[in-house]
Amino acid sequence: MQKWVFQFAGLSLALTIILASGCTDDPIVDPSLGPDVRFVTETDYLSGDADVVRGEFFQVKITVDKGDGKLKSFTVYEGSDKLATARFDINNGAITSNNPFLITGVDQDGATYEFKIASLDTEAATTYTFEATDENNLQDEVSLVVTTKAPATTPIEMSLSGVLFNASGPAGTGGLDLDTGTGTGSLAASAEIRDMGINCSVNPPTWRQQIGTANGAVMRRVRAEMVENFSFTNASTKEIIAAAYETGSVISSNLPTLYCNPDDNVTVTNVTLPLVVGDMFAISANGKIYLIRVDEINDVAADNSDNYTMSIKY
Repeated sequence: MQKWVFQFAGLSLALTIILASGCTDDPIVDPSLGPDVRFVTETDYLSGDADVVRGEFFQVKITVDKGDGKLKSFTVYEGSDKLATARFDINNGAITSNNPFLITGVDQDGATYEFKIASLDTEAATTYTFEATDENNLQDEVSLVVTTKAPATTPIEMSLSGVLFNASGPAGTGGLDLDTGTGTGSLAASAEIRDMGINCSVNPPTWRQQIGTANGAVMRRVRAEMVENFSFTNASTKEIIAAAYETGSVISSNLPTLYCNPDDNVTVTNVTLPLVVGDMFAISANGKIYLIRVDEINDVAADNSDNYTMSIKY
């Protein structure tokens, strides 16, 4: 009986020690407070996921507040890589675009930064992360996803064909209205292009098979290889036609049309070399850009009804 009492007393002592230990408060550790990074929601600045035309700029505005330690540096990431310094500026260039860039002076207590970033020139969804670090090496960040997309396109208005006759032919021929594909007189106000008529400086006179522009139109030669994946057939948007014009070769020659009658001579601009089937030209006139292709060249013997058949898009 005495042995059992001693055992009970020992068990009670052990239980008392365990309970006493369990009730002891753990020491409280007060962690350092790190920086606070946030997007500013404001017109013209992104503060969330967005779509951007590939290659164009987008802007974000960021506020950075310090915690217990002063701010030290700021880093911008494109995906998992640091964004190339040539692709962005900070506060309109007032801060050098290092990456990371050091935070100095009064900005160490808090600042607002504006970033202007050139988006990728490919179609992709990319995460951009903006990260601040303080002197205690604590960090905070915000991020958004920018999806780069192809520019919006505008379908062409018209696809038609027209016939341009030899300017030395009957009255009312020699010009072409590209809006309607209708043949006109070579001096008509509605004509954007003219035929160059007969060359009277040779014997016998021959049809030049050259064209030029009229009424202030400007024409450039188009070569398919100058525009990526370009052909007359797939020129289905105004943007494709505009790109063909912008990359086209300037035609600078100006010649008088010699109709074998000096009274009929008139200067024509942007005169081409003799045409061949398949030649393409882009013409800027009337606030539009037209794309034309020579489909047929019909040289009619002993007759000034010579003509070209042309496909037209705008």
